Amino acid sequence: MKIFKSLESVPKEDISLAVGTFDGVHLGHAEIIRQCRSESSCRSAILTFDIHPRKFLYPEFAPKSLTLPFEKYAFFKTLGVDFVIELPFAEYCSMDPLKFLDTLKQNLNLKQITIGFNFFFGKNQKGNSELAFWWGRSAGVKINVVQPFLKNGTRVSSTAIRELILSGHMKNAASLLVYPFLISGTVKRGKQIGRTLNFPTLNLETPDKIMPPDGVYITQTVFDGKQFTSLTNIGTNPTIDAESKQKIIETWIDSEEIGELYDKQISVYFLKKIRDEIRFSSKEKLVETICRDKEICRDFMRSNKIEELPDIFKD
Repeated sequence: MKIFKSLESVPKEDISLAVGTFDGVHLGHAEIIRQCRSESSCRSAILTFDIHPRKFLYPEFAPKSLTLPFEKYAFFKTLGVDFVIELPFAEYCSMDPLKFLDTLKQNLNLKQITIGFNFFFGKNQKGNSELAFWWGRSAGVKINVVQPFLKNGTRVSSTAIRELILSGHMKNAASLLVYPFLISGTVKRGKQIGRTLNFPTLNLETPDKIMPPDGVYITQTVFDGKQFTSLTNIGTNPTIDAESKQKIIETWIDSEEIGELYDKQISVYFLKKIRDEIRFSSKEKLVETICRDKEICRDFMRSNKIEELPDIFKD
């Protein structure tokens, strides 16, 4: 799947375009993409921006993102999108809404645009789905406006998912997402304390995105196209270093066949929180609890069907 950074670089083919931020890639976004791809005579494309609009317009109030751009684009690929157009938000946010739509029409062979009911665009965010619909009638472009996507009677939204993740309700969050919340990155060399406890872990740096609360989580770790059951701890490891304030992400993989993974790119998908991070009275108590965590994790995997999850670093 190709990623274009300007309208001028996009091939002159008939295009069905979905426009939006798509943070997290939730079930509502998937419906927008499905409707975008329904025009089988066209290439399907997603137009998004290099920064979340709220982060640019209201940086002091903007929430952390659910997905980093490269994670989001990897998910688009699994949903069958042909290519992505990533535009610089700073260049387009002050454009008159109608001029923005005209610019798309002038540069792309547009046949259809699909947007969410609450999508706003252009100067002062004055462009909306109603304006796009009436513009489409005069421009000869079909406009699909996707209505709110409901799950169990509740509207699926990135805001609701952020709240679930911030409160540690990872299973509920996963039920609203195309794929469970993930943390991805390159394995770094840590202090190797886990090895001394017979519990070797993979360390990831804290990414610039929303983070679940400190605690122990049942996860799935994916790399080299393979998927493994895992446990992930987020926190400061207070039993080992009570003074540390540095947040670390450590993942234990339930396999003895993985070898050294330093500098390996991995994706860790969060399925369920087991417990909060605790400062134990001794290392022995910590090890005892970790062993119990392992069994809880294995029981969960035995009683739940786990979907195949994408390796976002795989070409």
